[in-house]
Amino acid sequence: MQRRLIASVLLGHYLSAFTALGIPLYLPRILADLAPDAPGWSIGVLFVLPTLCTALAAPLWGRWADRRGCRLSLLRAHAGLFTGFLLAGFSTNLPMFVLALIIQGTFGGAMAASNAYLATQFKDGDLSRALNWTQYSARLAMISGPILLGLMTAQGLGLELYRYLAWLPLLAFVMILPLPADTPRHQANASKAEGPLSQLPTDMPRLLLVQFLFSFAMVVTFPYFVPYGEALGIGNDALIGVLYSLPHLVYLIALPWVQRHASNLLLPGLGLLAASNALQFWSTQAEPLFALRLLSGAGMLLGFVGLHRCLSQRSRQGSAGRLFGWFDASGKWAGTAAGVTAGLVSQTCGIASPFLVACLAAVAAMALARPLLMTSREIPA
Repeated sequence: MQRRLIASVLLGHYLSAFTALGIPLYLPRILADLAPDAPGWSIGVLFVLPTLCTALAAPLWGRWADRRGCRLSLLRAHAGLFTGFLLAGFSTNLPMFVLALIIQGTFGGAMAASNAYLATQFKDGDLSRALNWTQYSARLAMISGPILLGLMTAQGLGLELYRYLAWLPLLAFVMILPLPADTPRHQANASKAEGPLSQLPTDMPRLLLVQFLFSFAMVVTFPYFVPYGEALGIGNDALIGVLYSLPHLVYLIALPWVQRHASNLLLPGLGLLAASNALQFWSTQAEPLFALRLLSGAGMLLGFVGLHRCLSQRSRQGSAGRLFGWFDASGKWAGTAAGVTAGLVSQTCGIASPFLVACLAAVAAMALARPLLMTSREIPA
């Protein structure tokens, strides 16, 4: 039963993540068809709009999940993506399309909802492994989504892609329906003065800040990786794409081996991430880049595994929705801040400067993460 449950949740998450992560890359083409007179800056706004909406809504949905049930919240997330994508696919003007993106971001959030539901079904080491696998499905979606959707756009598909993709989260919704419901925590007599982090771990703010810095360090180098590769003399777009994807491939290949280790690998992961970004900042030739991207992938993998151990150690009955809602929101805010920062520093300090910013963020995360490990109890692998 447990294998069926986790397989259903992971496959459902992959379908929704494939939908949400694959298509933003092709927003310029879709916008050119829908609103050819829209200003160029609108592409960037539309790109981050669903992420911003998710960042704002995730803590609220987390509280709602603790009151009403995490499985119900997961169904809501898949249904929200279905509704947003279906509306986008039938949009006839830009305001309608913007509304669809707002619905997608506000009522989506499959990652946080999936993790929160898993936290009601698994504990300690089992939960830590489950969280690693939800991140696995996200990395797989980040690699496969742009490639497969690129093949579809090459056939001339544009806005109607949203129509076809909408059926994937609907399929995920159907897969979650037969799974066992969790018992929600009712708070009829809760104090109105209760804060958003009440009944959560006392070191939750520190964990959220580490998550923010870790996510920021990973994302800030993404937006300008193509011109960075070109500046190093790489003229082949396919090769740049491979180098861009290497960290995600490391996660996919090495996760089954790494998560067998019992020790928390968060600090080594952040250290590798900092070192790889510093070396990429100082690189003047393309030859070392393959090895450095592999090093970045190792840092990303160890960082995620370590963070998931910290999360599973702090998961408490009745607060899983808020725990993962706040955690997901922290990552979404980090992604938004990283996009803005990358644009500013690359224009003022050079195309390689986001790697230096990423290094500094990873070092700051290391300094903040150490107390998390000192207060954590060890859990079995």
